[in-house]
This record gives sequence, C-alpha cells and structure tokens, in this order.
Amino acid sequence: MNEIKPLVTAFERFAYGQSLHEAFTELLDWTLLPFKKFETADQQLAAFNNFREHPKVGQLTSLITLIGELSEDFSDPVGELFMQVISLGHNGQYFTPTPLCEMIAIMNLGDDIEASQRVLDCACGSGRMLLAAGKINRLLHLYGADLDMTCCKMALLNMLFNSLTGEIAHMNSLSNEFYRGFKVCTTLVDTHYIPYYIEFLEAEHSYIWLHDLKGDKAKSAFDTSFEPVRAAAVIKGVQGTLF
Repeated sequence: MNEIKPLVTAFERFAYGQSLHEAFTELLDWTLLPFKKFETADQQLAAFNNFREHPKVGQLTSLITLIGELSEDFSDPVGELFMQVISLGHNGQYFTPTPLCEMIAIMNLGDDIEASQRVLDCACGSGRMLLAAGKINRLLHLYGADLDMTCCKMALLNMLFNSLTGEIAHMNSLSNEFYRGFKVCTTLVDTHYIPYYIEFLEAEHSYIWLHDLKGDKAKSAFDTSFEPVRAAAVIKGVQGTLF
C-alpha cells in the first residue's frame, strides 16, 4: 500500500516531541471529537472550539483530510498506519488483509443480502470485515466488538468516514464483560447523510452485549443436560501435521 507513505510521513511530523503510541491515541481522540453527539448545543460548540484550539490544529487537519481521502472505496488507512508505525505485530496485531476480508464477506453474505440486515464481527480489530460487508451493501447494520480500545476507536472512525451505521463495543466477547459502547448513526442534512456517534456506558443499551433472558424465555428448550460427544477411539494427532 504505497499510498500510505505520505500518511506515515505526515503522522511522524505530527508526533514529533512525543511517543508514537501517544500521538496515535491523540490522533484518534481528536479525529473522533467532531463526530461525537453531545447532550446540548453548547457542549457541541465547546467541543468544536476545543478542536480548533489544538496546538497542532494545522497538522491535525491535514492528517484527517489525508485519512479521509485514503478511506475511499472502504479502505483502512488508519489500520495500516497502526500496523506499520505502532503495533509492528505486537500481541499479534496484524489485521486481516483487505482482499481476504472482501472474499470472506462475499462468501458469508452473498450478493443478495438485504438492506438493514445485521452483521457482527466479535473481534473486529480496525473494522475491516465490517468495511468489506459495507462495500457489498452500505445499508447493512454493522456491529463490531473488540477487547482493545484502540482497535475500537479505529473501527469507529472507519464506520464514520464511510457513513455506515451500527455499533462498536469495547468488550470481552468471550466473557461478555462490557466496558463502553458507541452507537454509529447518520442524519440527513441538505441531501447529505452526516455521520455521528453516541457514546454510552450501560451494557443494557448495547445490541452486541448478551442480555439476560427473562421470564419464559429463560427456560431451556432441552429436557436433559448436554453431554459432550466423545470419539470411540483415542485420537493421537500432532498439532501442525495438517499442512
């Protein structure tokens, strides 16, 4: 992805005088700030004024503009920047290549998926699977969850840059521990759909979090307890021999 080189250069200039990870987190937070919906108009105006008073507002604006341009056709420049400059594979954080995400999306969704259907990625990373699904049909409701807050912010940003709708949740998909959520919406302004997000802390407001069943719905559909199936003979396989 040669197109990412100007973004890397611009980001390194923006990060001068601080750690790259700190600068990347700052970039995400300040880029997301104008998209956040606040409770009052005064709070919204204060957020915009705060953005304008950033000490590096010129560099920040140029970075955001460049990211927006590189996000055309449902691309993931912010995730690519993260891999090349920040993670470098730390904790296995190499995201699935975009062509592979698109292939998986086509295999799972097909060409005839209807608008407003829901798609979930329970370990979304920077949101590439969601972008691939949105490329097939941008009217889908897209939901992503990740244990890494930085990944959640990247996925949220990718949703906003492409005017996709749904939810990004900072949570542990295995234990169902919920920390923070972001509802991603759009509103029609002068024939254009403007994206925004609403931040929330209550797990009950999340579509992704597994809610407790109540009343009759909590009753099991089975009469007997589940017994795992065991092989008749002992399997003496060795990991890695498949290939």
